[in-house]
Amino acid sequence: MNILLDFIPFQINDGIGGAASYAKAVSDEICSSVGPQDQLFATYDSSLGTGRQYDHEDYARQHDITLVDLSAAPLSRHIAQNNIQVVFIAIAQFYSAYDLSGISCRVVMGIHDIWDVEREDNHIELIIRDSRLENTFRWLKRLAGSFSGRHYSQQQAIYNHIMPLYAAPATISFTVSEYTRAALTYHFPVLTNKDIHVLYSPARAVPILPAVENEQLRSLIDNKRQYLFMLSANRRLKNARLLVEVYQRLLAEHPDLHLVTLKYGCSVHPQHVDIPFLTDADLQHAYKHAYALVFTSFFEGFGYPPVEAMRYLTPTVVSNVTSIPEIVGEAGIYFSPFYPADLFRALKTVLEDRNCRATQLSRRFAEVTKRQQDDLKKLSQLIISNE
Repeated sequence: MNILLDFIPFQINDGIGGAASYAKAVSDEICSSVGPQDQLFATYDSSLGTGRQYDHEDYARQHDITLVDLSAAPLSRHIAQNNIQVVFIAIAQFYSAYDLSGISCRVVMGIHDIWDVEREDNHIELIIRDSRLENTFRWLKRLAGSFSGRHYSQQQAIYNHIMPLYAAPATISFTVSEYTRAALTYHFPVLTNKDIHVLYSPARAVPILPAVENEQLRSLIDNKRQYLFMLSANRRLKNARLLVEVYQRLLAEHPDLHLVTLKYGCSVHPQHVDIPFLTDADLQHAYKHAYALVFTSFFEGFGYPPVEAMRYLTPTVVSNVTSIPEIVGEAGIYFSPFYPADLFRALKTVLEDRNCRATQLSRRFAEVTKRQQDDLKKLSQLIISNE
């Protein structure tokens, strides 16, 4: 069987983040599961760069995968020329710029979240602002896009393009949480009778190495500093502003407490350490030695960081919205992402007793990772099955 994998997530947004990790994990599973009679191909776009996490060309060489360039020809032509029997599309929205017409083979297609639809539905863009992340001009431009309906038109164009294939009877459609499945069927009635599989995002197989490469992180760990940790702080929907404000209030009661943010772009206090990039191995050290992971996000389709922090029994202080309670379960210390005082309460809970959720963290990590392993195998079988 000829199988077409998806390497576009390796390239989008410099290939950094959960999308690239997701595509890599599925590709690894497929490569280890196919037989000698199977031939692997993978989509990429020559007009995009090489991702920082994974080099799609190196990966293809190592696994004897033939690359097909989506910028050179429609997907249907690549399918016909290479006698493809099944196409795997990891992140459907990444294909909104490509021709998806005329596809007659089996398609396994994922939508992980529809935050761009929901942000226009609940108008959350009107209240999200962090002056450290965007200047007044960019903020006003964003508001104008929301008020004028331009953002709504843009997202409508994306989903008008990808939804016919996702909703097609022959397509095996999946998502990564019960929350996203509910959101999809709520916003797109065409999916009401569609069988959408819920398959948790696979765990990332990242070893923790003995040495810490990043000097700032190594200094904190070596000096046994207590720090709160937050990832992807440069993204508005991650809501870093809330944590930064509450952290400054916490310093009055916990003057030795540090804050580590990843990619926020600035520091608000001498004990606030902002790091522009961490390797996967260093990220594991950051999780392991943090006093708590703080996950202030307004929106998640799945949410890797809390699960990855659970591996080390690091307390997870998480917002109580969208898919987060579903994934974190009883292990989380919850707060509303709209109320600073609620985050203040949640952080004081863990600062008073770091082990307050140790049993729940251990149990929930085992449950989620078991589900992740099982669901990855299910997705692999959906892709490589001849049925």
